Amino acid sequence: MMKKIALIVPALMLVMAGCSKHDDAAKAGSQVVAKVNGSEITVHQLNFALSKLGKLDQSQIKAASEKVLQQMVDMELLKQKSVDEKLDRDPNVLQVLEATKQQVLAQAYMQKIAAKQAAPSADDIKKFYDTHPELFSDRNVYVIQEFAVKDGNQHVSEIEAGISAAKTADDLAKWLKDNNYLFSANASRKAAEQLPLELLKKLNTLKAGDTLVVKSPQALVLLFLAKVDRQPVDLEKAKPVIQQFLVNSNQQTVIKNEVSTLRKDAKVEFYGDFSKLTLDSGATTAPVAPAEAKPESAVASPVSETTEQPAHHNQAIEKGLSGL
Repeated sequence: MMKKIALIVPALMLVMAGCSKHDDAAKAGSQVVAKVNGSEITVHQLNFALSKLGKLDQSQIKAASEKVLQQMVDMELLKQKSVDEKLDRDPNVLQVLEATKQQVLAQAYMQKIAAKQAAPSADDIKKFYDTHPELFSDRNVYVIQEFAVKDGNQHVSEIEAGISAAKTADDLAKWLKDNNYLFSANASRKAAEQLPLELLKKLNTLKAGDTLVVKSPQALVLLFLAKVDRQPVDLEKAKPVIQQFLVNSNQQTVIKNEVSTLRKDAKVEFYGDFSKLTLDSGATTAPVAPAEAKPESAVASPVSETTEQPAHHNQAIEKGLSGL
């Protein structure tokens, strides 16, 4: 039951706050867009629900408003029935509501302190651009033949020595077959920003025809670099995405620092099986900030490449790429 409740609560939280009687709405009848067994739904709650749909064209607003309002009526009816059957007193429901309230309030505070951060300066943006040439001025797009070798982690030295003379992907595949290794293959085209930075740094030391060996939990991944296309991005084109990255990164930092400070000032006691646990005042296990920052995501969709994958793409290969 708990799992089902967890799925429903976010939708309930959206509507329950707006579907009960409010004195303000009662005083301003024009703000009421519907009444459900006497309980009011106001235009403010409707607008809030519509805002969750993203940006709408003028031609879409009327139909979307009607559809959302119908959904809000259904949710209010279900809420009323739930209260009639005293489900609002069910321990599981109360627990989920309290957890959701905690998350919403914590997120609101994070957004408040994150919003106080100053915008990055032009110098900050230029410095980031200059210190990450692999993403911008020296940006490459890589055509990679990927081979995920089952149980390859147990024979790394042997495989590295065996494929050292391979000049083509076919040579590499033939050696694996001749030596009875089970593997899956995939071809992909990946821009620099689509790769983890650690992997990108290694690829930048290679030339077409070289092979990079990457360990992953599922398999040993061989990345044969078939082709490298230079596609640089100039500073003007990169500025908007670098700015957004720096904003996100600064927000992450200030939130982690705030949590660390709160931990140091707090009196926290652990009981039962956790009685010996001590609070790590330097821990950085803060909740997820408004937006996660990753250096390799600084180049956004306008300059990224679409990854091509076959229908039977082996997930071990992607894990090999991202595991670094």
